[in-house]
Amino acid sequence: MLFLGMPQLAADVTSQKILPTATDSQIGETYNLPHTLYVNRDIIVEHSTNLPPDRHELLLFLPGTNGSGAAGGAGFCALAANLGYHAISLTYVTGISAAEACATDRDPKCFENFRLALIEGGASKHLTVSRADSIENRLIKLLGYLNQRRPKENWSQFLVDDQTLKWDAIAVSGQSQGGGHAALIAIRHRVARAVCLGAPKDFNKMRDAPAAWYEEPAATPKALFFTFNHVEDRQGCTPAELLQNLRALKLTDFGPAVDAATSHFPFKHTRILSTTYPATNKSKVAHGSVVATANAARWESVWTYMLTEKAP
Repeated sequence: MLFLGMPQLAADVTSQKILPTATDSQIGETYNLPHTLYVNRDIIVEHSTNLPPDRHELLLFLPGTNGSGAAGGAGFCALAANLGYHAISLTYVTGISAAEACATDRDPKCFENFRLALIEGGASKHLTVSRADSIENRLIKLLGYLNQRRPKENWSQFLVDDQTLKWDAIAVSGQSQGGGHAALIAIRHRVARAVCLGAPKDFNKMRDAPAAWYEEPAATPKALFFTFNHVEDRQGCTPAELLQNLRALKLTDFGPAVDAATSHFPFKHTRILSTTYPATNKSKVAHGSVVATANAARWESVWTYMLTEKAP
């Protein structure tokens, strides 16, 4: 199904699974589920004129707690590839959620410190991650690996040098915990955009307030943040608490939540999308529904909007 303003999508996406330890011997074996890349070579190598142009942007997808790059966000990443992105679903240390770690911690920096340990490597009160196992290093080493083995696809364009990411060419995205990482990365770095699916859920229940990091100065314009959540999703925080998070991020400045089922592309240019599909009282089902590959046809216009909408 095509919607007004949506490009005609190609269908030929190449994917490949790569073990993290194949890219860096310093990466641990514990979280060694494969990363997955998605590319449409007709777009990024052949530059076919009847397809969307090469965006020269990387779509980084971060799965949720205990998620796998091999399975996480497959439909979402494939759509991104057909829109002209290079796309990667990245596995990382995901054995504990931010909500679980900070559930009884009154420290307003708890969520931020927990996430930064995962993103950059380092120690927090609840988690210590080596630099080798950090999200940043795993992505850097994967890009270097791909550049050597798939040179025609030009993965090096997302690196400033061998050890530095070119964040402004990277669209960060993720589901659940991964969506929270995407938002915090976009606060700290100027990225191409941030897409939060079933996220961001960092609400400090001990303080009855959103996590402090939402209100920090953002390197990425807030017009480039997009969220999509199910109204029955109570994982991590309640829908009412989620709304407080979105207000703290100032995404309500772009209008109220828009129901993806009753609105159409471009969804009133909102940054807050919601759904009641599927009708369920099962929070876990609701939580994953917004990125489930089984719902890819249903959410094609929603995902396309979040991946292509420009800042005003």
